[in-house]
Amino acid sequence: MTSTRTGGAPSGQAANPTVAEAQALAREAAGSHAAREQPKGGTRAATRPRAPRLWALDAARGLAIVVMLVVMNPGPASELPGQLHHPEWHGLTFSDLFFPLFLFAVGLAMTFSARGQNVRHVLYRAAVLLVLGIALATLKHETFGATGVLQHIAGAYLVAFLVLRLPRRWQLPVTAGMVILYWVAFIIWAPGDDPWAATGTLAHEVDGFILGGFTTEGTLQTLISGVTVLGGAFVGRLIHDVPDRERLLKLIAARAVGLIGLGLLLSLVVPLNKRLWTPSFTVLTVGTSLAWLAMGVWLIDLRGARRATAPLVHLGTNPIAIYVGFFTTLSLLRNYGDSLVPDIAPGGSVVAGAFLHAAAWTALWWIVAYALYRRRIFIKI
Repeated sequence: MTSTRTGGAPSGQAANPTVAEAQALAREAAGSHAAREQPKGGTRAATRPRAPRLWALDAARGLAIVVMLVVMNPGPASELPGQLHHPEWHGLTFSDLFFPLFLFAVGLAMTFSARGQNVRHVLYRAAVLLVLGIALATLKHETFGATGVLQHIAGAYLVAFLVLRLPRRWQLPVTAGMVILYWVAFIIWAPGDDPWAATGTLAHEVDGFILGGFTTEGTLQTLISGVTVLGGAFVGRLIHDVPDRERLLKLIAARAVGLIGLGLLLSLVVPLNKRLWTPSFTVLTVGTSLAWLAMGVWLIDLRGARRATAPLVHLGTNPIAIYVGFFTTLSLLRNYGDSLVPDIAPGGSVVAGAFLHAAAWTALWWIVAYALYRRRIFIKI
């Protein structure tokens, strides 16, 4: 019996390859298969070897959900400290950092799944998020709601996907160009006036034309927040390329410091504003998202603090399901069940009551997330 083998081995050698030869043949076959299957454009997540699981990704999503639960609870949330409320217009608070973190995590996850590079799946996922978002907004307002958090995620996700279909060498310049173009467009729209004012900006005009009025989750804000998703995707590639977690931590931390510094410098010219998703806010919050991720890599992947951070991981493995669940429950309580929510004011302190409501609400949805996690139920779109 003759055998055809790669590598030009003498025909007199045994037909069965050694373990090392078999591994080499497997790597070569995998490489040739990857070359045949390489998707058009610059994304390679569907064909590159799977990186070790990054627990910090689940924890980052879980952290974003925790802050949403604390801020959006059926108790007297208005009594919570100012850092847990969004500014009226310009400015930055603690709570502003976590929707960008969630979008950043969406971009990270895109590079860990072959489905994240499949056009049909991406369109399907965006459509499901859009429909769910409209349903939630309609339930909340008791009238048709075109915009909301899930619609925002869907739009930003699509923008990022389109950029990631470009040749890789163009992707970072295009991403930077989006931020610059956004900045320039607002300035051109309001020559001599404040382009970031509370009324009359380009975002107000576009939303007025498309949506009938300005909204924080508006058209231009959704488009530019695709940059936040792209930031996560670029870091996802870095995670694939750098399996050494200590080196990865240093690279992520350096980028976090650089982008936070750049965002603060930009804020001297362009105000930080989540409601307009200004260029300074965009750059700064990509940096803070990197910082949260770096903290997670250090705590979980390097220090092994998985037990302490387990509740975040539980929430982060089913983030959309938990969000839909708590938002639906909250809307039903606020619209139809106010009497079901008890007044809690330990020692006559409404603020203490607000914290107790927030803690109980968060614990309730952690229990739901934990039950799903224990049963290995991961609801994916």
